[in-house]
Amino acid sequence: MFKILIFIIGVLITITGIAAYLSFFKEDEHEERIPLGLRTVVIVIGLVAIGLSSIYSQDVGEVVVLRSLGGNLAGSTTDAGFHFTAPWNVVITFDTRNNLINFYGDNTEYSYDGGSAEGPCVTVNDKSGSSSDVDIQVNYSLDPKTAEYLYTEYGTQENFTKNYAANDLRSVAREVSGQFDTITMLTDRVQYTKAVQKALEKKWSKIGLTVEQVSVQNISYAKSITDAYADSQAAEVEKAKAQNQQETAKIKGETKVIEATKEAEANRVLNESLTDNVLTQEYIDTLKEMSKNGNTVVVPQGSTPVVNTK
Repeated sequence: MFKILIFIIGVLITITGIAAYLSFFKEDEHEERIPLGLRTVVIVIGLVAIGLSSIYSQDVGEVVVLRSLGGNLAGSTTDAGFHFTAPWNVVITFDTRNNLINFYGDNTEYSYDGGSAEGPCVTVNDKSGSSSDVDIQVNYSLDPKTAEYLYTEYGTQENFTKNYAANDLRSVAREVSGQFDTITMLTDRVQYTKAVQKALEKKWSKIGLTVEQVSVQNISYAKSITDAYADSQAAEVEKAKAQNQQETAKIKGETKVIEATKEAEANRVLNESLTDNVLTQEYIDTLKEMSKNGNTVVVPQGSTPVVNTK
């Protein structure tokens, strides 16, 4: 409306200036007249006002949708710089840069700024039926080609964020949590995050939104649940410790059995190898060894040998 007002004022000034310019040549030259140059300046001011009412600027990372006075689409532009349009067309800007939707903590207020939004954490129920509060955020960008569709459906980017994108993030976070039990939610946040991102990518790709990143900052369960989980973890640690001790004792026992078996086998083989002939031969060999170097060996029958060393 402001541009239309400027346009109307510019047209009136221009018409007035042109009329004054033409009347200059009809007025009596002896009467005091407004200088011709001043009348020309009035015309220029009017034309400038008309021009300004027909120009809009566009920044990098923006797409502009034009709406006619009758409420119909009048086109769109994606290039940065200055553009001309009819002064009665309304310029509606959509931001195609990365936008952030962030739900965290105990915020009580929702706030929206174009394609970005903030609000309280999302309360979800997991597969085990336990409730938790999830701090979650998503970075996403808008395909410029979808701007006209979004305008047709939602009017402005802020309305789209408020009525669609933000609600979608909350609903997807709740839906996906039903695929995971409490233990997984507590111990494998990455798996839950990836599942949320995959679900959003599939849903948002249909309307020209690109999910850049989903981040789950925190998953908070009631103290009774976290305490129970801590107790179960402690029990698991004790169980694992006991199992390790049992396994160690078992290994030690098996080792002793193996060693005893080896020793018994060695003794058995040795006993089997010590026959009477072998023992007699060993006896003879020993006597021979002892008799070397001038030693005298006396062996009375049935008695112990006597060695005389010179």
